[in-house]
Amino acid sequence: MPSNPQLKLMTELLHLEGVIVTNYQIITDIGIVLHLENTERKTDCIYCGNKTGKLHQNNELTIRDLPFGEQALYLRINRRQMRCEKCGKKFTEELSYVPKKRTYTERFRKKIVAEVLNSDIKNTAERNGVSEQEIETMLKDFGEELITAKPKDLKKLGIDEIAMIKGQGNYYAVLVNIDTGKIIGLVENRTEEALTEYLKHWGQEVLSQIEEVSIDLWVGYKSVAKKLMPQAQIVGDRFHVMKQVTSELDEARKEVKRSEKRGSKNEKEER
Repeated sequence: MPSNPQLKLMTELLHLEGVIVTNYQIITDIGIVLHLENTERKTDCIYCGNKTGKLHQNNELTIRDLPFGEQALYLRINRRQMRCEKCGKKFTEELSYVPKKRTYTERFRKKIVAEVLNSDIKNTAERNGVSEQEIETMLKDFGEELITAKPKDLKKLGIDEIAMIKGQGNYYAVLVNIDTGKIIGLVENRTEEALTEYLKHWGQEVLSQIEEVSIDLWVGYKSVAKKLMPQAQIVGDRFHVMKQVTSELDEARKEVKRSEKRGSKNEKEER
């Protein structure tokens, strides 16, 4: 059994509000499991807002959290079902660090989404020991949460994409506030129709204030930008522009080499 100072240190390192570490396990080939206990005995009723401490039943579950060093980290928590003493209704308490009906922490989800932006779903899943389906669920949840809030003071919009599997043409469209670097939208299908429908939710008040749209070289993005934000200057994203320039230079270099080989072969035949 860990000592109290050890548990206190683990609680501080975990840095999650409203819980303390009561025990831990190290499981070979799986990772570290921390057992947590809620510090608050009462919680707000989701129906009437009354604070209640009446327990209906315990619901223990294991959720995934950010890794600890090179070890995967799991949290064993009690997501209690309560009965409100005022309205009498039963409800499952909300935990600030766990998305509703999910088995991972909010900060773990943010880590995965950030990795996907710089990679693809398949490789991110393999690196983190999660399924591709779980990552798709994270992206869908993230996109749904973003669409409920209209971006403020948006002047420069970036439109990029996430590859589900690199090279197979299946993408999520990602909308970014270039000035802040924050993701402000996520569209499950990278089609003109889906992107147009998503942007329309922002309303003309937001779209009319956009001064610049930075896109990659897919023609669909340009078409949507012209239609919904005609006042904005459309610029090619530097990364994708340079990628195309490099590709064209490589092709030109290969063509020069092929021409040189053909010329050399013709000279030999003439001799």
